[in-house]
Amino acid sequence: MTQAIEDRSYGIDEASYQSENIASYPCAKFAIVKTTEGLNYQNPKARTQAITAKQAGIAVGGYHYGHFSGNVTQAIQEGNFAVQVAKNVGIPLGSLFAADWETGSGNVTSGNKEDNTNAILAFMDVVAKAGYKPFLYSGKALLESNIDTKRITDKYGDCLWVAYYKIEGRQDTADFNWFPTMDHVAIWQFTDNWKGMGIDGNIAVKKLTFGNKTPQVTIKPIKTSTEPKTWTDVQGMTWHEEHGTFITGGAINLRWGATTQSTIITTLPAGSVVKYNAWARDGVGRVWLQQPRENGHDGYLVGRVGNKAWGTFK
Repeated sequence: MTQAIEDRSYGIDEASYQSENIASYPCAKFAIVKTTEGLNYQNPKARTQAITAKQAGIAVGGYHYGHFSGNVTQAIQEGNFAVQVAKNVGIPLGSLFAADWETGSGNVTSGNKEDNTNAILAFMDVVAKAGYKPFLYSGKALLESNIDTKRITDKYGDCLWVAYYKIEGRQDTADFNWFPTMDHVAIWQFTDNWKGMGIDGNIAVKKLTFGNKTPQVTIKPIKTSTEPKTWTDVQGMTWHEEHGTFITGGAINLRWGATTQSTIITTLPAGSVVKYNAWARDGVGRVWLQQPRENGHDGYLVGRVGNKAWGTFK
């Protein structure tokens, strides 16, 4: 599926507090739908917002409101969550999908610029690997002061979606005397109240074309091996493939990542049966188990500290 956003065409970005029907915004030529936020929020209107945009024949993309601050591990986790939901709600593969990185909702933007940039790139890399065109949404001030924007654009080109307002309140058209003069801007968000409709107004500053490329398939002989797989994650932990069952001996937190700072999914009570497919030992001797979950996500829990098991392995 190929989509095009014409140069100087106007569009909107939608969240759950906007209409489900694109017909409510008749002048829009493209729509960017909020699909997710953090590690667990899903926009309940996203599917319908995407469907009505497609039915109207306009280009549709998506965005994720990040909570990952300057944390690469969480950025990857949020990226995996975001692209899975984007696919589920019908954001077309090949279309733009943006990391919304701004101050608020626990997203800390005042940290080290290099850390911020590393985390943003980690998220965008997940988006690209999933088959979307990664974009970065942020305000002009953050892009200039808190992010190494050149590193972003060196890798992903014209990928910036920049918020910069001439005034607060209604604006019907973009005043290019106020255009945020920056390299590699693709979309400019120029108001939060376009034509008095209570929705963000955006304008494309170049023609944008999105679509899937048909992959070239090369058939290679399948190599078989009885050796278990190992790999190293971004934290430097070495994971070992192992399929087994763990029965918790007491209450244990199940998390979205293999750190004690990762978000808790739930607390498993004693006697919970967990199927796991890999394990790794962290720097203080905790053995983490990886639990495969629905939609390609993984959960993580501690199964052993040192030589002391926190339950029964089978």
